[in-house]
Amino acid sequence: MIPSAKAIQNRLRMRQLALIAALSEMRSLRKVAEHMHLSQPAATKMLHEIEETLGVTLFERLPRGMQPTTYGESVIRYAQMLLSDLDNLRKDLVAQEEGGVGEIRVGSIMAPAPGLLMRAIVDLKERFPHLKISIHMDTSDVLAQMLEQGRLDIVLGRIPSPEHSGLNFEVLDNESLSVIAGNQHPLSRTRRVALADLASMTWILQPPTSPMRQLMERAFQDAGMSTPAQLVETASILATTTLLQETDMVAVVPTSIARHYAVAGMICILPVRLKFQLEPYGIITRKERFPAPAVKLFQETLRRLSLPDRMRPLKNARTG
Repeated sequence: MIPSAKAIQNRLRMRQLALIAALSEMRSLRKVAEHMHLSQPAATKMLHEIEETLGVTLFERLPRGMQPTTYGESVIRYAQMLLSDLDNLRKDLVAQEEGGVGEIRVGSIMAPAPGLLMRAIVDLKERFPHLKISIHMDTSDVLAQMLEQGRLDIVLGRIPSPEHSGLNFEVLDNESLSVIAGNQHPLSRTRRVALADLASMTWILQPPTSPMRQLMERAFQDAGMSTPAQLVETASILATTTLLQETDMVAVVPTSIARHYAVAGMICILPVRLKFQLEPYGIITRKERFPAPAVKLFQETLRRLSLPDRMRPLKNARTG
C-alpha cells in the first residue's frame, strides 16, 4: 500500500530526492555514491529507505546498472522538478539580495523569436535592468520536456502531444510556414513552384519528433512524394541559413522567420503553397506551480505585446 501524503511528507528527505535524480542519470549506485560522497552501502540504504517510504520499487537491479520502473519514472520527474524549484528559489533570493527581481529561463520556438520574444525582452529589460533572462531555442517537443523537468520556467511554443497533461497552454498567435532557399537558387526567380518540383533536392528539416517536421511529412504525402532522400536535420536557424547561402538546398521555416531573413537579403522565399499549417503557438507553463514574480512579469508582458496594436495601452498615455 502506498502511504498517505502526510506520512511521505514526514519521512521524505531532500537528500533522498537528490540521490534519485542522480541515479536517473548515472544508472549506477557506485557512481552515485562517489558523486554524493557516500559509501556504496550508505547509498544503497538510502535507496531502500525511500522505496520503503513510498511503498513501491523505484529501480530494477540489473547486471549492468539500474533501470527505473514505472513508479521510478514518476518519482524521478518530481525529484527533478523539486530540486530545480529549490535552485530557482536560491537564484531568486540572490537576485533580490543584489537589487534585482529574479531570473527567468525562457524556451522558445523559432516563430516568435524576431518579433514577440525580442519585444518582450526589450520591454522587460527597460523596466527591470537587473532581471536575468536566459533564452533556449528549440522545437516544441524538446522545450515541453525541459519545462516538465524544471529546466525551463516558461515556454513560447505548442504542446506537441496530449501526453503532456501537466502543462498549461494559452494561445497567442498562429504560425504559417514558408519554403526558403538561397538567393542563388535556380528557382529563386520562378513565379510559381509546386512542392513536387522540389522532390529531388536536398531539404533541411527539423528532427522527426518536432510538430513542424510531422506537418511536412503530411505535406509530402499529400503532394504524392515520399520524404526527400537527401536530407539534413537541424533545428538551428543559423545552420539552416548558412547552408542555404552556400548550396542549392531548400528548407521550411515559420513565415515570420523567412521574412526576417529575406528582408536582410540573406535568403529568398520560394512561391510554394503549403496546404497544411501548424497549430497556434502560445505560452506554456507547468500546472500546479505558483509562478515566480519574474515568470508572472514575462507572462503579462507577452500577453500585452501580443495584442493587436489598436488594443495595446499607449506607453505614455495620460489620464484625467
